[in-house]
Amino acid sequence: MSRAMYWFGRAPTQCDVTKEPIVDEFIDGRTIYGTWANMTPKAHAQHGLGLGTGLGQRYRKQADGKWLKVEG
Repeated sequence: MSRAMYWFGRAPTQCDVTKEPIVDEFIDGRTIYGTWANMTPKAHAQHGLGLGTGLGQRYRKQADGKWLKVEG
């Protein structure tokens, strides 16, 4: 069984691509532009390259305020 992985450090408050607020979920992922960005799921669907090693990770905010890696 794998152990829980959490975002380390200060979590992003807005999408690097659209500048929309990040509320309860974000993706730290590679974009179609070749750069990495913290994105809302909507922005990732349009500008991201997927999830997984070398592509991106999805994080979801937990009740305790920590950001749990849930995919990727």
